[in-house]
Amino acid sequence: MPIDCEDQELLEGFLTETTELLEKLDDDLVALEKAPTDTDLLNQIFRSIHTVKGASSFLGFDLLVRVTHKTEDVLNRLRKGELLVTPEIMDVVLEATDLVKTLVADIKGGDIIDREVDETINKLIPLLSEQVSAAQQAPPATPPLQASSTAVSETPDPVQESVPQPSEQPAASLPPVVMAPPPSSAAKKAPPPKPAEKGGDDLTDSSTVRVDVKRLDDLMNQVGELVLERNRMIQLNQDLQGGNSDHVLFGEEFGKLTKRMNFVTSELQMQVLKMRMIPVEKVFKKFPRIVRSLSRDLGKEVDLQIFGEETELDRSVVDEIGDPLIHLIRNAMDHGLETPDERLAVGKPRTGTLVLAAVHEGNSIIISIKDDGRGIDTERVGRKAIEKGLITEEQLATMSQREMFDLIFLPGFSTKDKASDLSGRGVGMDVVKTNIKKLNGLIEIKSEKGLGSEFILRLPLTLAIIQSLLVEVEGEVYSIPLSSVLETLRVDQRQFHLVGGQEVLKLRESVLPLIRLEQVFKVQPNVERDPFCYVVVIGAADKRVGLVVTRLVGQQEVAIKSLGNYLANIPGIAGSTILGDGRVTLIVDPVGMIDSGDGATGGR
Repeated sequence: MPIDCEDQELLEGFLTETTELLEKLDDDLVALEKAPTDTDLLNQIFRSIHTVKGASSFLGFDLLVRVTHKTEDVLNRLRKGELLVTPEIMDVVLEATDLVKTLVADIKGGDIIDREVDETINKLIPLLSEQVSAAQQAPPATPPLQASSTAVSETPDPVQESVPQPSEQPAASLPPVVMAPPPSSAAKKAPPPKPAEKGGDDLTDSSTVRVDVKRLDDLMNQVGELVLERNRMIQLNQDLQGGNSDHVLFGEEFGKLTKRMNFVTSELQMQVLKMRMIPVEKVFKKFPRIVRSLSRDLGKEVDLQIFGEETELDRSVVDEIGDPLIHLIRNAMDHGLETPDERLAVGKPRTGTLVLAAVHEGNSIIISIKDDGRGIDTERVGRKAIEKGLITEEQLATMSQREMFDLIFLPGFSTKDKASDLSGRGVGMDVVKTNIKKLNGLIEIKSEKGLGSEFILRLPLTLAIIQSLLVEVEGEVYSIPLSSVLETLRVDQRQFHLVGGQEVLKLRESVLPLIRLEQVFKVQPNVERDPFCYVVVIGAADKRVGLVVTRLVGQQEVAIKSLGNYLANIPGIAGSTILGDGRVTLIVDPVGMIDSGDGATGGR
């Protein structure tokens, strides 16, 4: 049913305010479960729901009013101390907030769907009974209803745990649950939303960015400076065309103008990039709810620690890293961290630690997911890879530990014998590497058996502009991202050696595999070849490859341009750019080059 609202501005204000309140609600509810005596936090949660209810009532959104009203009543009883904060109660409240998010998303989409809300409301109603508070205060006559955190065989569904079944409670403790009657087949109502793993519907509009007013002021100041320099350029051109300018004086003035324009445009570019920057908190705020849900499903106790959520990076990067991080969090929860009994058996605290951190490093952002779990068993990983036909025993025998870690990123690989709702299909980690590669990022694994694992993502701050090294290959110019360049060498080609059909160079105490860009990009070599050339050493994690080029042109900041869908998947090419002389130059993909170098030297 289309939304009937006469005041569109009022509706937009409601959506903006409600979205802001709901975005923080998951974090607050999870934090309240860990600190049930935090009255300030509880009051803040109550005010958020109360605000949503009041605005919904004024605009006539009846479904929202019904859900938020009952949720507010439960929170009010918690505020008064008539109820105690328990995981079961929080399950029901979180389910209600998920439903609220779904209803708000419907309104944001411009249509009101007649969703079935009675099932969720009927889980809130028993919490308003006086018998519930009495049962909470009285000593339990039967074992507690909360699922043991050490149970790993079968974890009850949070929806079912939230309201105890009659057979599991004393005769006079809790009232029976009144379940909603099944909807009539004629009443076309949408089913209630399932609790989303991401912590409910993402209500953030990806087409908008909130910008600090000071940044807008700085941008306006730089635009004003640019207008002044434009006027100066117009005046110089008029003087030159009218013959009123001395050529020597014109050259001096034009040189000053060029330097000034370079400075102003650089500042303008920086201001625009800052406007696109948003805190990585936008992604991180989803994870407390995800970790809570997974820990209850898996019967594990997990302490999630988040650092660096104020770290900023480009909006386009933030929008793309959510799914890879979710896969890594699930992997750490399912494969990495042990159950409380297993941890106690090996002398660890029963509660596992999961650390999510972000930090700036040069022109990159480093995001790490670290756990203190069982670590990666490389022997088991190798056996599973052979069983699934992903590698041979001969290849396994020559692999380094790093290469064995990388096996988990292969499509179809999984250490689980049976697939579950969380893992076992061999697609999660493959998705992680594919998405990180699309962002021109790198992923590295550090792990020690029995002590835990750490997955480190190195991502560019922005996908729009990069610092690059321009190189020439037989007359053709290519751009190599400077973030991947470790060093450059001028060497005599007679120092190259051939090992197993692969050209290599002995660089200090290591052997460096070489790749000739002229062969990769089919550039016609000159007949008279100079014996001396340049080698650009690029690296990713602990891997190194040398790119053989004719000469180094210099460093330059370039804007990345897409090659379009037709040329999007060319191996070794990340995009293109336009140089100052108008020539189109291809941007080399360092990760693709390093992977091809591994293949050439017999790696995976």
